[in-house]
Amino acid sequence: MNKIFMISAFLILFHSFGQPPNDSKIEQQYPATFHLRGKVAGRNDGIIFLNYTNLQSKRINDSCKLVNGSFSFKGDINQPTMAYMQLKEEKRNELNSVSFFLEPSVMSVKLQFNAFRNARFSGSKTQNEYAKLNDSKNVIEKKYQKQLDSLRTEKDHDKNAEIRERLAPYFSEMDQEDYEFFGKHPQSYVTMFVMRFHVVDLPLDSLEMFYDRLGARLHQTNDGKNLAEEIQKLRGGSPGSMAKNFSVKDINGSMLNLSDFKGKYVLLDFWASWCVPCRKGNPHLKEMYAKYKNMGKGIEFIGVSDDDSKPDAWYKAVEKDGLPWRHVLRGLDMQKILKGEHNESDISEKFGIHSLPTKILIDPDGKIIGRYGDAGDEGEAMNKKFAEIFGE
Repeated sequence: MNKIFMISAFLILFHSFGQPPNDSKIEQQYPATFHLRGKVAGRNDGIIFLNYTNLQSKRINDSCKLVNGSFSFKGDINQPTMAYMQLKEEKRNELNSVSFFLEPSVMSVKLQFNAFRNARFSGSKTQNEYAKLNDSKNVIEKKYQKQLDSLRTEKDHDKNAEIRERLAPYFSEMDQEDYEFFGKHPQSYVTMFVMRFHVVDLPLDSLEMFYDRLGARLHQTNDGKNLAEEIQKLRGGSPGSMAKNFSVKDINGSMLNLSDFKGKYVLLDFWASWCVPCRKGNPHLKEMYAKYKNMGKGIEFIGVSDDDSKPDAWYKAVEKDGLPWRHVLRGLDMQKILKGEHNESDISEKFGIHSLPTKILIDPDGKIIGRYGDAGDEGEAMNKKFAEIFGE
């Protein structure tokens, strides 16, 4: 599986988490202000920036001068919120930046110049929980440090994807650490925050279970509502739901309407030219298409590509791999994402697609009967389903 933490997902996470709820009962639980004091060892002067969402749901970019290495911030928030702090430098330096949970309380932090990652906070229960989770994951990261370093420095997209495939055990261990945290801290803001990263890999029933355990208080926050929306999208692309229709021009410029395929089985193949496991799986898909397209009521394949920004690569991949079915682009619009606007034309959004490859099987009545390749069943289950449908 090729996990995708797309720009759109990152922007949604960065801008939506930490926004205050509208529920008055929740607002009364915390004071409406925070006071963060800190000191940077090894640096006496300069400017430090703090980015967070305030009480009025506005993203705040605050700054403070270092005086003998010390700084102080105050602001209005009424719940724990993910914040980002960095030292002003000519070029962005990850060594002098850190993300953390800002809590409406009096907090303090000790920072080391060129080692902000090792920051230690006090005064925030939520940040303490987040630090504990990160400490356990840092132990795992050290085991895979060399491979992770090569992943960060590799510029070639295909080679980068291959390294990610080899790092599958690392990702699995990190995921399990998160899941254990969810179980031990079911009503933590940290759980709610980290869950957003696992919409991509948790089965729907597990995701719903963890969400239910958050409780009404967290459900009523904006963060909780955003998470509920993500789950709803995934539910809409999962077995038992009716497939949402879409109309779009295909690779040859002809209109394609999903509803026109009623009466046949349809396999939606969400892929991309740059997705290594997608391309590796294409020969098998071609075999299945040739075998089943004219059996029984028949089946149609529709390739939905995540190549909106590089259509030339899409054309070349379809031609090189010799994919005989119809192909469309997903309809990604980065401008709408940046503005936080809904994009009705984004096919991936309609089906809750967060990783590639993902395949969705639709029956002749338009109902989804299978989801394969991401948090759903893998390829073997899809093969079994095809054999079941076509009487083998």
